Amino acid sequence: MNIQLNVLVLCFFAGSAFAIEVIKPKELQTSVIQINDPDRHVKTLGKVSFKIDLSASHDDLLALKVRRSSLTLQDGRSFTAFGVHKDAGIIVLAGGNVSHVSIASVQDNNGFEHAHVLFHGKDNKVISPAPKDIAVFDVNFKALDFSYAPLQATSTLKIPITIALDTSGSMDGHMDLLVNATRKFLAELPSFTLCRLLEFNDDVTHITPLAFGRLTSCPSSGYLLNAPLIAGGKTALFKAIYSSFDLAPPYKRDGFPNITIVITDGKNTVNSGISMFGLRHKKFISSSNLFVFWAGNYQQSHLAGLADLEFISTKDLKSELDAFFKTLGVTLSGLQVLKVKR
Repeated sequence: MNIQLNVLVLCFFAGSAFAIEVIKPKELQTSVIQINDPDRHVKTLGKVSFKIDLSASHDDLLALKVRRSSLTLQDGRSFTAFGVHKDAGIIVLAGGNVSHVSIASVQDNNGFEHAHVLFHGKDNKVISPAPKDIAVFDVNFKALDFSYAPLQATSTLKIPITIALDTSGSMDGHMDLLVNATRKFLAELPSFTLCRLLEFNDDVTHITPLAFGRLTSCPSSGYLLNAPLIAGGKTALFKAIYSSFDLAPPYKRDGFPNITIVITDGKNTVNSGISMFGLRHKKFISSSNLFVFWAGNYQQSHLAGLADLEFISTKDLKSELDAFFKTLGVTLSGLQVLKVKR
């Protein structure tokens, strides 16, 4: 920082005053520079293309009460975002650089409740804020003790994920791209994810052997796609979604949604006896979230009210599929664990 230093010297000679200006050369001028980085305590996991909210938070009466409350962070600062899990009766406040909070699940664990929370910061980045930027309350606004280590992995969290890949005839020419993108996505998922792979055309086929209990570690599941997928036949989309929701114990997790990812390029063309009403009911009782990537032939009303998120490829299938998978991966990898004590 250059600062021009002017020194005014008054000299008096025989009743006359002369002003002499002494200018210090710029190269000799110094100044103390203070740099304040507001993000120095915030770890960033990655920027996502679109926001996926897995929380049980709803902007209902309780959320409205939180917005209008005088709740603050532990040091008295105002919160910038909050999440509510009504079933567990937990409110998570966040401040600092946090702009959005999602509570994915709350699970009992040895006398504590493990709240799995996703924090978004500026530019839609998934972040792990400093502990001082978080506070936890119950629905009666009573402060709850909690511990939190940013980016802490947890052995208690198991996220079940089903990926259903469209191998109907219209997908011919996209199989290599689809397999490579899926394999990369599996490899980059966190260790606490468990995956099941399906393919569908005239019918639904399990790529993950049923003898494996339907689910296996996502990062180590890529080899299941070593055998080539052959495109052909119709599109049993409704049956594929229904099968994806059909997740039996011990993998069904109370409190955390089952994640279903469907990659398809067309509407359902197989009459399997499954209606949209049946799909909605199955989704509800299985506590599932449905994310659909449309590789083509998108029809706005086809899965209306069923999909939690629909991503529509319009230009470059490869780059858009990579962006879709990256966002899902960052979201799942960015879940933070708050250990809450009642």
